[in-house]
Amino acid sequence: IALDPGHIGGKYSEMEGRHFVIGKDAPVKEGDLSLETARKLEKILTVLGAEVFLVRDKSEPVTSKKPKDFAKEAQKWIAGRGLEKLKKEEKDKLIKKRKEMLFYRVSEIHARARLVNEEIRPDLVVCLHLNASAWKDPEKKELGEPNDFHVLVNGCYMGGELALDDQRFEMMLRMLNGWHEREQKLAEDLSVAFAKATKLPAFSYKGPNALKIGKVEGVWARNLLANRLYRCPVVFLEPYRANSKGAYKRIIAGSYKGAREIEGVRRIPLVEEYAHAVAE
Repeated sequence: IALDPGHIGGKYSEMEGRHFVIGKDAPVKEGDLSLETARKLEKILTVLGAEVFLVRDKSEPVTSKKPKDFAKEAQKWIAGRGLEKLKKEEKDKLIKKRKEMLFYRVSEIHARARLVNEEIRPDLVVCLHLNASAWKDPEKKELGEPNDFHVLVNGCYMGGELALDDQRFEMMLRMLNGWHEREQKLAEDLSVAFAKATKLPAFSYKGPNALKIGKVEGVWARNLLANRLYRCPVVFLEPYRANSKGAYKRIIAGSYKGAREIEGVRRIPLVEEYAHAVAE
């Protein structure tokens, strides 16, 4: 089993947009939380007899590239959208964002895919993430109420995606290998385990970029780069909304022994609950 801790974390968390701070509390970094969960889960699964690999074992990128390596691609992107006439300050900002996105979202996932497909070659990849709600006011971050979970498998290819040769090829490869059938069964079992462990409701998508599959709540198909490129069954986990009041208090509480009362309920640490739900 390959465990893929989502995002990078560490000094890259702000660049990734997976970082927020409330008041004087420590920053919440999704990449660091997913890595902590992966380390706990690795120990549990190893005891159970699985051979476990971490696709990322520190808060550093797997790719050897840096944002500066994508300067030409970023300039080409600007030119292709007729944005060259923008003021220098605006154009430089867009170029910087584009270089960063190509680094952490594209190059990083392709590097992980090469590691998974050519070296680890696992029977299953579990992508560990935490969800978050959109901020009502990005300048004044306030915690919200919604807190839920969902599990993703590969699917729901949209027209513009199917027009691309590489995506069409990856879709056919997954179908011909039958990975989608195994993914759905695994995802349904995980959804049941999360509902039991977290007592959270299942999240439902509203837009066209996700498709509900099967009868088990919380299982959806989405066409993501990671769950498309990894050449084996892939389940993509999105439990908890990190900026919800309930999840945030547990995240800030960090790791502790046993259970602790949080909002009137005795709970084990959030990352421990996450790891045990996956193992179950």
